[in-house]
Order: sequence, then C-alpha cells, then structure tokens
Amino acid sequence: MSKNNLTVHQSDERMFFLERLLLKTQFSVPTHVFAPNISVDAQTLADIEDGAQIVLGKCTDEARAICESRDIKLYNIMQDEKFQAVNSRLTAEGALMVMIEHSVKSIIDCNVLVLGFGRMGAAVAKLLGKLDISLDVATTSSLRPAYAFANNVLPMRDFDFAPYDIVINTVPLAVVNDADLTSMKKDAVYIDLASKPAVNLEYARYLGVDADIYPALPAKTCPYSAAKAMQEYISEVLK
Repeated sequence: MSKNNLTVHQSDERMFFLERLLLKTQFSVPTHVFAPNISVDAQTLADIEDGAQIVLGKCTDEARAICESRDIKLYNIMQDEKFQAVNSRLTAEGALMVMIEHSVKSIIDCNVLVLGFGRMGAAVAKLLGKLDISLDVATTSSLRPAYAFANNVLPMRDFDFAPYDIVINTVPLAVVNDADLTSMKKDAVYIDLASKPAVNLEYARYLGVDADIYPALPAKTCPYSAAKAMQEYISEVLK
C-alpha cells in the first residue's frame, strides 16, 4: 500500500496515468482501483485488506459475497451516469481512429451502419454526424432520437450489409446471423465496441471482412483522458 493508502492495479497505460493523477490524494482507508474492464474475482481479494474500499467495473458474484463478509465496500464506476457518458464519448473517438486506420477509403466516402442506439451507439452517431459521414442506425429503441443523426433507421433484424463500408456494433448480443454476414463487402470493416460481439467474428474474417472486437478502447487510444474520467469519479465518490 502506498503512503496515501492507495493501490492502483496496473493493467494498461490508463491506470499508469490514473496513479499519477491520484498521487497527492489521501484516502482514509485502504483503497484499491481496478480498470473498468477487469473482472475482480475471489482470488484477487486475497491481497485486499478487510475494511478496504474498491473501485471497479466488474465483479463476480462470489467476490461480491466475500466483500460483504469482510466489510469491503465496492464502488462500481460503470454504474455512474457521468462516467459512462464520458467513457462513451472517448470510445466513439477510439472507434473513429480504428475506422481511419482500417478502411481502404476516406471515412468521408464511407457509408456507415451503427448497430444499437443506446448510450454508446448515440455517442458514435453524434461524433460521425459532426463529421458529415453518411450514417444509418439499426435499433429496437425509439426511432425519433436516432433520426437526429441517421439518414435511415432500420430494424435490428434481416440485415443487408451490402451498402456499407463500415459496420460498428454497440449491442452486447449475437444479433447478426451468418447468412446476413455474407452480404458484407469483402473490403468492409466491422468494429465491435460491445462486451460480446454481435457477429461470428471467425466467420466474418473467413468471408474476408476486417472484423474484430475492440474492448477498452479509451485505454488504448486516449489513456490520459480515460484516466482523468476515472479520477474525477473517484474524487467525487470517495470524499
């Protein structure tokens, strides 16, 4: 444990910056911070002091039960609306970087389909809309908000990917079947921002699609800003 009663568990560059940002912050009890994409399990708790407090994004049910028995208080950063809004914006910026790096076309020349219009899908659509990129959205949510950004709002089924150069998924469900995937262009880019991919990634790659899942994008593309968002949450919650 450091002099300020804080341990930032290093897992990526974002956590390195977070430790620096919190260097002068004093905590009254042992405090541990894990990256939001890391799932804290029972084994991890073996090195955590009784009566400590933990900031995290994921936790197993077994670990949660152990924390209750050892008077360890959990703060789930992914349940904070303000943090989620900032994290979604940073993720959208990261997705834009992936688009630029992977597309064989200028992104201004691309037709883009965003799957899902929750917090993440809306952040992606808002950013791409500012760049005047041709955009459609597929969603099961209310259509009116999506039409503020999209040329067309489509149902979340019977996908025809033929018109699109880039597909960005924000839905953590397998909503696309293999038959639908065959309609994708061979030089298309599929970017999955969800915790679970919406498509069969192996089959998509077999078809020649540049397809991958991109977890924790802010930690890779803008680690300082990602750390600053975490630091602001910690400063507000752990006063």
